Amino acid sequence: MPDLEKTSRQLQQLREEYAATIAQRIDTIESGLESLASSTSSSQDLNSVFRDIHKLSGSAGTFGYTKLTDLSRYMEALLKEHLNSGAIPDARIISLLLEVAGQLRTLVVSGPDKEMEGGIRDQYVKPLGTTTVTNQLVYVVEDDQAQGEELSIQLSHFGYKTSLFSDATQAADAIKNARPDVLILDMILPEGDLAGADLAAGIKQILTDPPPIIFVSSRTDWESRLASVRAGGVAYIEKPVDISVLLDQLERFTKTELQEPFRVLVVDDEKELGQHYTLILRQAGMDVQCITSPEGILEILETFSPELIVMDLYLEESTGAEVAKVIRQHKNFFSLPIVFLSSEANLDIQLRTLEQGDDFLQKPISNAHLISAVRTRVERARALGRLMYHDSLTGLLNHITMKLHLETELARCQRHGQELCYVMLDIDKFKEVNDSMGHQIGDRVLKSLAHLLQERLRKTDQVGRYGGDEFGVILPHTDVETAVELIDEMRVRFSQLQHLGKDRDFSLTLSAGIAASRSCGELERLISEADEALYQAKSSGRNQVCVHKPKSE
Repeated sequence: MPDLEKTSRQLQQLREEYAATIAQRIDTIESGLESLASSTSSSQDLNSVFRDIHKLSGSAGTFGYTKLTDLSRYMEALLKEHLNSGAIPDARIISLLLEVAGQLRTLVVSGPDKEMEGGIRDQYVKPLGTTTVTNQLVYVVEDDQAQGEELSIQLSHFGYKTSLFSDATQAADAIKNARPDVLILDMILPEGDLAGADLAAGIKQILTDPPPIIFVSSRTDWESRLASVRAGGVAYIEKPVDISVLLDQLERFTKTELQEPFRVLVVDDEKELGQHYTLILRQAGMDVQCITSPEGILEILETFSPELIVMDLYLEESTGAEVAKVIRQHKNFFSLPIVFLSSEANLDIQLRTLEQGDDFLQKPISNAHLISAVRTRVERARALGRLMYHDSLTGLLNHITMKLHLETELARCQRHGQELCYVMLDIDKFKEVNDSMGHQIGDRVLKSLAHLLQERLRKTDQVGRYGGDEFGVILPHTDVETAVELIDEMRVRFSQLQHLGKDRDFSLTLSAGIAASRSCGELERLISEADEALYQAKSSGRNQVCVHKPKSE
């Protein structure tokens, strides 16, 4: 988490540094205006003066000098007509501009007219990582001992720690001593047909922060469902319980996706302003880099991989739109969101600019507005990325994305002299499930396997769906022996899962093939060897893990 107090001190120091430069900025503007009165002045001199005024109007308000921004914009408006035509302003206009510049100097002496925004703790983006469900505590309240034990065993395969209770009294006593992360509660208990709802209501009296309650029941009537809602239930699942449906509900409350910090690149030739934006966004939990010149931006895009660029429209040697065009020439960055920042108020210019960018934010912009605008656009980009790069049924990486990740990981392991294993696996006789029970049940089986792989593999591993019932697993920094141990554990656990069929529960097995980068350094060959090992596992009787062996062995 960012050091908010330290950031506040840095912002204050930045404000003081900016204040110390304003007098020099006004000197430069006055000098430029006076040069326009000479007979040798050119349109280039006019552009230079206009740019200096434009920069002042864009930055002053950010540091609390809002009246300074207003006057600067008035000066911009006076010069804009001449800028478009290229004609040098006459003596009357120049005299008026110099008079306004004098007013600017007076405003600087009196200090900022607005305090900079303070802390933005409520804008903070929760950081790094993914919290998995491993060892999350789940209480199961079920008076049918056999059903309760079976459900507990199934959940344990997915990393949940469970405690089983057969009646409301036992459960209430346990909850007083240790709050579970989730409570799975049968509606019908020995105490009555709606005893589960009564227990849930009682828990709300015991705990100020009751756990999420998922009701399971053989009752399908309105009275029972309404009672579950009134008791604070978050879900209602009919018996017999489909484990994949239950897992989907559990993940809503036990698997909190904590987002990776948003990666943002700030491009602004106003050093103080760029630093200000950087500090504000970092204070909000984002990973930010700032550059004052677009030169070298392509290298930074390669190494930093920003998810959004926040760029000033008018830079020293080029416009932001021109820089955007250069960026768009590269296919890897063609869809990278670009947001322009400028004090430019001309709507036509803003609209033309948007041909190369994705949004236009007008300077000065408040801290809260900046954070909200950046967050919204990165979240939207991430959401689109999930649709593009993930399988819609399982949520795993899709075929193309999986292959790209494998290429990246393979190159990284080779650079560092480390080993990588790639695994291909599929479900044995899965076609028979689809043919005899239907694709809906088959889809539930696929989701169960996806859940299992996501929860029981390591955080560094990556899982994707190749299509059908075939999955791929990338195991970076992993030797063959460790890979076999990991995947064989998955094989055993999957074989122990009970899936809900049309009229009976059933179980399935899976087969897997492993290829190691130490014997193969090429992407396509690595995939081919894993596929060959999978075929060997299938042809050798299924329900096993095979490792590809070079022909020389």
